[in-house]
Amino acid sequence: MLRILCWLLLTLLSAAALGGWFLQQQYEARSADYRILYREITVKLSQHDAIIPLLPASQHVADVQHILPQIVRWRQHEQTENRAPIVAAGGGRYWLNSAHLSILIDLPILLETLGEKKTFAHLAITEQATTLFSQGNADTWWRWDKSVASPTQPFVVSAGDNPQWAALPWWLIVSPALFWALVIGLLIQFQTNKRRRDSAALRARYNELIRLNTLGELAAGMMHELNQPLAAIMNYNNAALRLIKQDNPAQVPMLLEAAIAQIKRIDALLSQFRQKLTAEHPEYQPIDLQQLWLRVCKLLDNELDAGKVRVSSAIASDLPPFMAPPLWIEQILHNMVSNAVQAQTGNPYSAWIHLEVRQEKQNLVLTLTDGGTGLSPEALKQVFMPFFTTRAAGLGLGMALTDTLVQRLHGTIEACNVAGAGACFTLHFPPQREEAQ
Repeated sequence: MLRILCWLLLTLLSAAALGGWFLQQQYEARSADYRILYREITVKLSQHDAIIPLLPASQHVADVQHILPQIVRWRQHEQTENRAPIVAAGGGRYWLNSAHLSILIDLPILLETLGEKKTFAHLAITEQATTLFSQGNADTWWRWDKSVASPTQPFVVSAGDNPQWAALPWWLIVSPALFWALVIGLLIQFQTNKRRRDSAALRARYNELIRLNTLGELAAGMMHELNQPLAAIMNYNNAALRLIKQDNPAQVPMLLEAAIAQIKRIDALLSQFRQKLTAEHPEYQPIDLQQLWLRVCKLLDNELDAGKVRVSSAIASDLPPFMAPPLWIEQILHNMVSNAVQAQTGNPYSAWIHLEVRQEKQNLVLTLTDGGTGLSPEALKQVFMPFFTTRAAGLGLGMALTDTLVQRLHGTIEACNVAGAGACFTLHFPPQREEAQ
């Protein structure tokens, strides 16, 4: 709308300027015509002063009118008669009086005998307040007035005229509409192209920032996920080394097997990170939640033993088939159990974790409850925000990664506090389909 208003305003201003210029040209042309008319009338009037002394006493009217057709007749009179220099006779005629002679002059005939005839909408010849001749409508746009420099006929020649609207080059006057439309169109195109270039630059910058941020999150996530299995491998190897030094190798194979399981977990985690970097599609498989829960507990065996945490589960036997990448479900449970263990540090013999898996309508529901103190109001709001943590040494990525994986499985995760217990995380998974590409 603003562009249309600007176009209309510029068009009107330009058209008005052009129209005014062309009207000024008409005015100048008519002014030149008026000067010619005034000059012709002045010449004719000066002939009257020159002819009076030459007029014969006897009236040879035909001879005189052949030269000056505007002189109708003349007459002599006594010098003692008191006569005004100019006396209106009506019908565009007037008497020009001298000392001994008076001549009757017809102004319409005078105007007809001009060498260059110029037509005006209004023409008048006045002598002081008396109108000797008037022709046309006096209500005109333009008006010219000038006195005749004559001692005997000091007339005022007045002319008026109107613009010739039909003679104006209207196509040229309205041409700014096309010009300004083109200018505004080019300006809009320039601004549009500039916005596109700026938008493309911003998108490129934004994509670069996203890429760098994603790499940073992947690096932080990798550090977070690899920290526990690496610590477990170190503990298993140290324990095996102590047993070998004590000549008690009986439990060494079990410790080495646990270390190998953690190494395999690291390999699976690295494969998952490689899938994220290369956009590989994860492999969906049927999930045995009972076996997967036991595996998670085994991977966190050291932490559970160190914290004296009791683990229990209630997994229904008639669950619908659940398709998902196994490592995703393992990572989800691993992060939640690890957080539950850390939340109950300092509560030996009273720490516990319980997993319940059931079916509600078509959804698969997993509920993990612990015996800790629960989450603070602030933590309940931000528990799934990246880098939010209540631990001094924590990265705040475990639950954020868990939330991301749940969403990629088209599920939801909620956190709350349970009366008489601690924190409770509830996961809802709809009937599974592979993640949309």
